[in-house]
Amino acid sequence: MVLVILALLLNSALLMGNEFAVAAFIHPSLSGKDHRSNLVVIQHFANLYGRVMPIWMGVTTALHIIVCVMAWFYSPLVFSWLLAAALIWIIVIPYSLFFPVPLNNQVKEWDLNNLPANWEVIRNRWDIYNWIRVMLLMTAFIALSIGFRLTVE
Repeated sequence: MVLVILALLLNSALLMGNEFAVAAFIHPSLSGKDHRSNLVVIQHFANLYGRVMPIWMGVTTALHIIVCVMAWFYSPLVFSWLLAAALIWIIVIPYSLFFPVPLNNQVKEWDLNNLPANWEVIRNRWDIYNWIRVMLLMTAFIALSIGFRLTVE
């Protein structure tokens, strides 16, 4: 049980760290003074993440559910923390599909020579939605970490 949770913990840390890096460093860097000139790079990231993240997040959510079921038989206390983490992950998936992903899909399709009038508003809204997702992932990671800590005591 400990090794399974440890593997999930490492995977979740990588995913959360990736999302944090995008929110805290990549997007602010690309949204600086000459924001418009970086849209090609932003579209490239939108395409890449649009292919990778659904798989990574889907697998991570499934693993959270599996580990949670395993913890049901292991310890009620560990189960409660892992359930909290799994429930947050279950919330993150539809949240992502309804909020940041549609905006990401718009950005991917933009004609850079004919941007929509509200393109900067869309980018700023995506940043806000992504920060909310990062906060949810951090909360899930804390719950998972507590669950892991309880398994090794």
